[in-house]
Amino acid sequence: MENIIYKIENELDQLSLEEKNEILRKLRDNIDDIDKELVSLISKRTLHSVLIGRVKRSLNLPTYNPEREKEISKRISTYVEEPLSKEALLRIYERIIDESRAIQREESNKGNIFNISSNKMKIRLKKLLSKKEFLTIALFFFFIFSLLDYTFFSNNHYPGNSPVTLIVQKGEPFSEIVNQLYSKKIIKNKFSFKLVSFLLGAEKKIRPARYYIVNDLSYYKLINYFLNGNGDYLKSFLILDGSGIQAIASRLQSEVLIDSAKVVRLSKNKAFLSSIGLNAPSILGYMLPEKYDIYERSSPEEALRIIYNGFKKFISDSLQNRADRIGLKIPQVITLASIVEGETNRKTEMPYIASVYLNRLRIGMRLQADPTVEFLQTGKWKRLNYSDLKINSPYNTYAHKGLPPGPINNPGKNAILSVLYPANTRYLYFVANGKGGHNFSVNYDGHLKNVENYKAWMNSSKKN
Repeated sequence: MENIIYKIENELDQLSLEEKNEILRKLRDNIDDIDKELVSLISKRTLHSVLIGRVKRSLNLPTYNPEREKEISKRISTYVEEPLSKEALLRIYERIIDESRAIQREESNKGNIFNISSNKMKIRLKKLLSKKEFLTIALFFFFIFSLLDYTFFSNNHYPGNSPVTLIVQKGEPFSEIVNQLYSKKIIKNKFSFKLVSFLLGAEKKIRPARYYIVNDLSYYKLINYFLNGNGDYLKSFLILDGSGIQAIASRLQSEVLIDSAKVVRLSKNKAFLSSIGLNAPSILGYMLPEKYDIYERSSPEEALRIIYNGFKKFISDSLQNRADRIGLKIPQVITLASIVEGETNRKTEMPYIASVYLNRLRIGMRLQADPTVEFLQTGKWKRLNYSDLKINSPYNTYAHKGLPPGPINNPGKNAILSVLYPANTRYLYFVANGKGGHNFSVNYDGHLKNVENYKAWMNSSKKN
């Protein structure tokens, strides 16, 4: 090339036509090679521009950045060489930048429309990093990966038998869970467990449950067990007002995975009832209707103990003193409350119905409560008939004076409080009014009128 330049500058007029054409051909060949290289470089520059556009889009930045383009123009002007002038060079780059911006905009509007392979974007590391810098970064990442591997995947071995039971209570802070794990020697390092929990987002996701932790779990596997394992989770179990033992036992099995048959048998077990401080033939009546927190697969003993503790907590000293003042013992209160519960689900009526039965007890009148006879029925509920009222049982309050031997269901708080704090009335009778409530009367004549009114309502309902 230097020989060609010399000939053009010094011998061009002396060269033959053939020699001039040969020089022209070689210069054009060189330009073709330069164009090829130039196009390749422009393509690489444009590919970088496309990637920059994608990054801008992820950052919600505009495609057009005038400050950046001014910076490019200023830098490019320092590269100028003859025969190009600075103005000519800037005009060329202005067009290149315009096209790059247009491609970025197209990418932004249509999505990733260019398939950029890694081969097109190869950058030699030696151009970016020195050997010393490369080794420093490599050693840093090796240290980080080793630390993470140790933190995440090294096994924790604890002494003693496997598995170890860990109970997470409702509302228990994460820090207390960590303290439990450490005190039971399930984990070796609190910080490592907290770090892995944080990285996996598990700090607020560990559910209340009984967990059975096998030996030699890594921090990662331990947290995964907490999040996805088969612990016995804490369930909120609701007892409905007026429920019987069989219904509660059935729902304990379906909702909390506790054997219903064992619950029914245990509810009448004298030794168990004595162990929880209940002097009664059955736990019926003392399973206070409310919500209880019970772990899945708890023993029937544990479940019934939790439920009975709810009853004991409700029957405070003040309610016990109230029962003493009105001349009733707590078992009598619960028995009468179960009858009130069987008569109505209207909370506002309960104190009035309770007053009727308390007035009857006071004068020695039979309670004649339908729910006590319904309690004696087997199978599905049915309307009572005259023969049912002759059943020979101490629970038949049509045949026997006073309260039945025990509760006929598990009365709710409102029914219990209605017996302890009844309405101040002289009512001795009540009958349904056909509207979901009852009509009350102080004597039998008034009662008969209410009965006739109810029958008339029934007859009109049948006609309609």
